[in-house]
Amino acid sequence: MAEENDKEENASELHVDEDWKKAVAEEKARARAEHEHRRADDAGQAETRPLPEPNMQVFLAGLYTQTLVALGEMESPLTGKKQRNVAEAAYLIDTIAMLQQKTRGNLAGDEASYVQNVLTDLRMRYVRSSAQQAEGQKEDAPPSG
Repeated sequence: MAEENDKEENASELHVDEDWKKAVAEEKARARAEHEHRRADDAGQAETRPLPEPNMQVFLAGLYTQTLVALGEMESPLTGKKQRNVAEAAYLIDTIAMLQQKTRGNLAGDEASYVQNVLTDLRMRYVRSSAQQAEGQKEDAPPSG
């Protein structure tokens, strides 16, 4: 009699264990299918999302954003971290200044003022970022004397 009870307990334990494994496998398959479905949706959205009309302000907005990333004010989309690269920021600011110079007289009034506002803002941010970097280097330097 005791042997029959032991066999019944072992059988029910094995049955529960197998049910659990089956449920986990089904959940993994469901999650994998959902993930693939989301990736397909994302890829489809990227292809069907309308792009903005190309114009000077949209172009400058891209350079502005890149400069903010280089100044460490925004997270890099590649690393997800804020990293300061003052040399890159200076290059991007110089590029915008070059565009301003080369397009002088060919921009509408609102475009010309937008370029000037972007340059003024980025130059102020650059000066502030450079000062912060210089202060940080002074603090990190060993005391002299």
